[in-house]
Amino acid sequence: MMWFFGFQVVFGMALLIYVLRQRRRLDLNDYLQEYTRVHRPKATHSIQQAIDVRSLIGQSFTSRIYYFWLNLLDQLGAFALVKLILFLVLVCMLARFFNDSFFQGNIWIVTLIFLLVCTFLGSQFLRNRREKEFEESFPVALNMMTSAVSSGESLTHAISYVGATLEGRVAREFSNMGKRLQLGEAPEDVFRKACARLPYPMFFFFVMTLRANMERGGQLKDIIQRLNKLMFNIRAIEKKKSALTAEARTSAKIVAAIPFIFIIVMRFFSPENYDFIMSDSRGRMLLYYMFASEFIGILIIWGLMRSAR
Repeated sequence: MMWFFGFQVVFGMALLIYVLRQRRRLDLNDYLQEYTRVHRPKATHSIQQAIDVRSLIGQSFTSRIYYFWLNLLDQLGAFALVKLILFLVLVCMLARFFNDSFFQGNIWIVTLIFLLVCTFLGSQFLRNRREKEFEESFPVALNMMTSAVSSGESLTHAISYVGATLEGRVAREFSNMGKRLQLGEAPEDVFRKACARLPYPMFFFFVMTLRANMERGGQLKDIIQRLNKLMFNIRAIEKKKSALTAEARTSAKIVAAIPFIFIIVMRFFSPENYDFIMSDSRGRMLLYYMFASEFIGILIIWGLMRSAR
């Protein structure tokens, strides 16, 4: 039984890696770095490249952890640490309840699993909410910035105008960018910090546009209008993809929930079988196999959904 379980786990992980490598989309950072390598102008000492792409997207591991923590606190809003502590306490209490009522295993292992899973789900929820807010606010910010530039405002004042007029996370970031630029901070540092706080592809392209315009000049109004149109087309494609895969995603969620619902029902209607699965060593092998199969299957479906074009 043990070798069969191990074979299933190894085979599932190998299949998952193969699917993700075959179907994954081209990452933005890889694209920008490849574009910089292939199309880098043959610069001399007097003519330098307008945009240092690596300075915008390149971060060390410690920097990523640092900005992730700052973004998490910002997403939680006021009293962020208090909310985080309350969340962890509730997760521990929930783990204790489920362990006493259903699992009856090692409380430390169950609590650790609950903390990891709930923390991941919570961070995903906050990130999706922030991304949705960005997608709704950023086109409005681009339109306002285009109007300000068309009326004769400078780029720095146009950024500050957007931050002072709009509300929300995008407006606060524009306000910070405008204040830092007016104080004389290097544009490269300002844009690099902004990209770390808003790590979205469209914002990367927007920052690259601003950086190039500040270095070389150009028709900023037309470029921003094209970028806004591109964002609209991307959102339309994403909504179409979401509509086409809605049935498959719903079916996957139902199929993934059936084993756990069955275990909960069995806890009350068939206690002897439930005790066999939870207490007997042979029953626990079946339980572990079910968890591993569910985990691998969900990962494969998740990878296929993300790579859908």
